[in-house]
Amino acid sequence: MLHKGDKYRNADGTVFQVFSAMDDTYTYFFIANLKQSIVIRMQPKNAVAFLNGMEKVN
Repeated sequence: MLHKGDKYRNADGTVFQVFSAMDDTYTYFFIANLKQSIVIRMQPKNAVAFLNGMEKVN
């Protein structure tokens, strides 16, 4: 389960942070790429698949 504020690091060292949905019902997750300052909106199942296998930082 993803939670607001969780950070993950991929193989090349890029850190991604999980943000809540705009209405806090987790309709969408917002994943921030902290290396490139990009925010990606994803459905929950896609966000889990995207972060699967990455090292949890916090």
